[in-house]
Amino acid sequence: MSKVSFPLGKSLRRAFCIKYAGPYLIIPVLFVASLVIESWLQDSGVIPYIPVKKRSLYSLWRIVMLTCLVGTPVGTLFMIESWKQGLEKGASFAAHYLSSVLAVLILTTTALTLAAFGILAPLGVSVETISLLLPARCLFAVIWSVAAASLCSSITSGPGGAILSLGLFSLALLPGLSGSSMSWWFIAPLGDMATSVDSLSSGWNSTLAVTAHSVAYLLGGAYVLKRTIR
Repeated sequence: MSKVSFPLGKSLRRAFCIKYAGPYLIIPVLFVASLVIESWLQDSGVIPYIPVKKRSLYSLWRIVMLTCLVGTPVGTLFMIESWKQGLEKGASFAAHYLSSVLAVLILTTTALTLAAFGILAPLGVSVETISLLLPARCLFAVIWSVAAASLCSSITSGPGGAILSLGLFSLALLPGLSGSSMSWWFIAPLGDMATSVDSLSSGWNSTLAVTAHSVAYLLGGAYVLKRTIR
């Protein structure tokens, strides 16, 4: 147990420092900017008008995706630094890897929870809706974000890893938002998750696909990393 808990504690202290936790403060700004852009696109006829009854769910998914937009590159940079530091004395590779992944997961989940309740609740989104959907479906998008960060951080280092993770996130989100999602065998359907708020079966199918991609990214990242870290 000590081999796991010690690296995790150190990883958490590093994850919650201003260097990595600070970027999440931009989420409210991104949320307002996205509303302005969406309003302009709707007025221009580029995208359809969102019915009032669906606004709460779309707003929640907007917060989730904005959190992942920030969290994926931040998590990648955090893990790159972790891998560069090498193994802690007396810690196994599994403990080192899991402590870094869990630290990013806890940080991103905390940021998502604070943003969801801090931004959406004052805007009229019911606390019950937020409380039900966050652990039921939204958390799977956060897990994907962390898994993608682990994979990208093991493939390349420095700013290149963050850029790679943003590209992967964009491929997973944007095609689905535009209604022309790519094959789920090729890329995780984050966009489909965000737009299937009125379809329970489609929503859970995309959630399962995202989960499968997350597992593959975590295993792939661990495999590549284990061959490079000594």
